[in-house]
Amino acid sequence: MLRLHFDSVQNKLKYLCLVCIGSFLFQACFSDGSPRFKDAEEIDVLTTSQGVLSEIEEIEPGNEYKVLNEEIIDEKAKSMAIVHNLDGTTDSLSFAKMEKEGSSSTGRHSSIRPFLMGTLAATFFNRNFNRTALDPTKYKSPSAYDKSKGMHSNLKSTASTRRVKVPGKGSKGYGGSKSFRSFGG
Repeated sequence: MLRLHFDSVQNKLKYLCLVCIGSFLFQACFSDGSPRFKDAEEIDVLTTSQGVLSEIEEIEPGNEYKVLNEEIIDEKAKSMAIVHNLDGTTDSLSFAKMEKEGSSSTGRHSSIRPFLMGTLAATFFNRNFNRTALDPTKYKSPSAYDKSKGMHSNLKSTASTRRVKVPGKGSKGYGGSKSFRSFGG
């Protein structure tokens, strides 16, 4: 039988460190390195290679817009919004630039990306086409909404499908378990 003798606190700490390092090395050597999802599930993700050209009218300075017209274009990377401003000027805003800037966008049209999420342009920003839905209140007229709704269906029918693994219901992030509760105060 192996008998360990600890003479001092220093020896105890050395032993503890060796056990921790050994445990880490064991995991590193015998693991394939891929992330583990508890209850992982596979879902179908639809993506489209086509882009959108959105013509938008500013209704209130800098914070309210309405879609006048949307068109499908061949190259997704050339997707953009053409904004007719209240002061009579017109701006062209690249969706790729908006996506790159993210929520850090400032300036005249900083609120336009959240607005676009309820329009056909959301197909550019969302990785999964299945998570795009049109909001009729974002369109200037019912005919503009109906036209975009038809194009949305056409985009969906030409979208490519791929299967991806996503965390299941048991794989929640920080604070996902029921025992993690907040008490106000």
